[in-house]
Amino acid sequence: MNLSPPTAAPVRSDAELARFEAIDRQFLEWAREWAAEEVQFPALIDRATLERAEYPSAFPHLLMSACGCVDPAKPLTELLVAANLTPSGWLLSPAVCYHVYPRWEGTVFASPRIATARGRCFRHEAEFSPGRRQLEFEMREIVLCGPTEWIDARAADARTRIEAISAGLGFAGVWETAMDPFFLPTSQGKALIQRLQETKKEYVVRNPTPLAVASINRHGPFFGERFRLSLASGEPAQTACIAFGLDRWASSAQPA
Repeated sequence: MNLSPPTAAPVRSDAELARFEAIDRQFLEWAREWAAEEVQFPALIDRATLERAEYPSAFPHLLMSACGCVDPAKPLTELLVAANLTPSGWLLSPAVCYHVYPRWEGTVFASPRIATARGRCFRHEAEFSPGRRQLEFEMREIVLCGPTEWIDARAADARTRIEAISAGLGFAGVWETAMDPFFLPTSQGKALIQRLQETKKEYVVRNPTPLAVASINRHGPFFGERFRLSLASGEPAQTACIAFGLDRWASSAQPA
C-alpha cells in the first residue's frame, strides 16, 4: 500500500484492491438477499439536504465544501487562497445514506423498502490514520424504511451477519451502545438521548485500540418527518441504516 504523503486515503492495487472489493462484495450480496435496490450516488451533496437532516448543526467541524474561484484570472500564488474561494452550494458527502432520503421524498410505503449504495465519503478529521480515520474513505450502507417491528427484525439479523462476516475475515468485535464522539457540547442532550434509547449500536474491534467498523443506526421517524416518508397508515415511516467503513474492515481483516 502506497501511503507516501500527500494522501487523503490509502492507495490500493492488484491483490490488495481485489481483497478490498471481496470484502465489500459480502455486504453487497447480503443486501441483494434482502432485495435491496442498488444505487450509485455522486460524491457531492447539496447543502440544503444536509441542513434538512440537521447534519451541520451536529457536526459542523466535519463538513467539507466544494468551492469555486471568485477570480480565476488571479496568479497561481493567489488562485486558491481563502479570499479567492467561494462556496458552490455543494458539500462533499459525509455519509452515503443522506442521498437516499430525498430520493424517496414524498413516498407512501405500502411495503418496506431497502436501498444499498457504496460511496466515497469525506470528513474534515483532525488527524490522518490510514485504515482508521481518513479525510476520504469508502462506505457501504444498507438503508431501511418501514414500520418499527420490521426494522427491529432486520437489525437483529444484521448483527448476526456482521459477526459472521468478521469471523470469516479473522477478527471479532463487540457490540457497544454508542454516543457519537463527534457530537459537540451543544448537542449533548441529543447524544444522551441516543445512548439511553440505544439507537446506535457499533461493532467495535481492538487493533490495538477500539475502532468501530460497522454501526446499526435507528432513526425513528426523524427522516420520515423531514422528507415526508409515510406508511400506508399515514404515520411517518421509520428508517435505519447499517453502515460499514470499508477501509476499517480492510485494515482489521487478517491476511488471506
